[in-house]
Amino acid sequence: MEVSLIAHLEARDGAADALADRLALHAVKVRQEPGNRQFQVFRHRDEPRRFDVVETYADEAAFESHIAAPHSLAFNAWLADVAVGGQSALTFVEAVSKA
Repeated sequence: MEVSLIAHLEARDGAADALADRLALHAVKVRQEPGNRQFQVFRHRDEPRRFDVVETYADEAAFESHIAAPHSLAFNAWLADVAVGGQSALTFVEAVSKA
């Protein structure tokens, strides 16, 4: 069963552009992971310090592999200094219908 989630992030004052740049680089790596189906980064127009990342993985094992990947561990450690609360907040979702 697919695992889908939305990661919500808010940059600390002065860190929004750095977070945007790092998310873009991270997306390239995540999209190359086996089992990744989607990793799309969105920046809020009216609140440029806020970001949402829509992610889908083939199954729980692919998601767990993503979390344990060295680039994910490094990214999450880096968030401690630039994100409000030091991390992203995750909302797990399920598709209502498949297009």
